[in-house]
Amino acid sequence: MASGIDPSGLSRSLEDAMRLLGQASGAVAAQSDDADGSAPSAEQMTGRGTGGDGLVEAEVAAFGALRSLVIDPSLSRAGTTVIAEYVLEAVQAAQADERARRADVTAGAQVDGTALAQQLERVSEEAFRGFQQMIGDLDAATRRMDRR
Repeated sequence: MASGIDPSGLSRSLEDAMRLLGQASGAVAAQSDDADGSAPSAEQMTGRGTGGDGLVEAEVAAFGALRSLVIDPSLSRAGTTVIAEYVLEAVQAAQADERARRADVTAGAQVDGTALAQQLERVSEEAFRGFQQMIGDLDAATRRMDRR
């Protein structure tokens, strides 16, 4: 099944976001009270969220990049629209958790929060458009299978 998603734009945005995150991490590490001056750990920059009363669990990396998605098998009978709603709910909750964690980590550093927020917004919008396309493709495939 072919998709109309152009991953190159999202890839560039993610690279820009990671560059800004690296700058923010460097600023935080420079101001770290730790003896080793280490940057934030992957755990500190990981967001987690659930949807559908816990039937869908999402985990995102820095700037909301989806790392894992767990969908309870009992949802298979609920249909793609319900599953999509729960997935969106879980991913959005995970992204909010990641933003809050990042804000905590960078609070003491002199970081260009505006640039980080703008880049996150661009990445989030592009990811959302890609996700909508993927759900549309999944829905179309399901309808084709139901007609057979």
